[in-house]
Amino acid sequence: MGKTARECYRGLVEVCGTAALPYSTDARWVQAFRAGWQNATDQPRPGRPSATEGQVSSVATLLETDRRWTIRELACETGLSHMTVLHILKERLHMRKIASRRVLHSLTEIQKWQRYEAAWMHLQRYKKKGDAFLHRIIALDEAWA
Repeated sequence: MGKTARECYRGLVEVCGTAALPYSTDARWVQAFRAGWQNATDQPRPGRPSATEGQVSSVATLLETDRRWTIRELACETGLSHMTVLHILKERLHMRKIASRRVLHSLTEIQKWQRYEAAWMHLQRYKKKGDAFLHRIIALDEAWA
């Protein structure tokens, strides 16, 4: 490449403006790439990992039996912290939360009729299309998928 850290930083500021990395970070990266660094991914750091393979495995096993666990329940069951379970779900198991709307316990008369109409329309579509209609329905809850 042959550019100095200062030249790289000027180009970065020109493109990113105020969102550019600080000069010290840019200079450190230029030095690292000159020393043979091949990519900008996070390098392994010393210290204890946030979750062991055994902990990841225990959370995965619980989710295989039932995906409707909450983070709090998983933390209590495994003895891990809330943040460790969250890290395992998102970073190690690559799961995401699928949220749903809560259903009120007391519906108004209009809401009851709207639900009745929606159910009736679904029943008519099922009678017309059969199982093909059922395969298109996605039910959501606060489970991890």
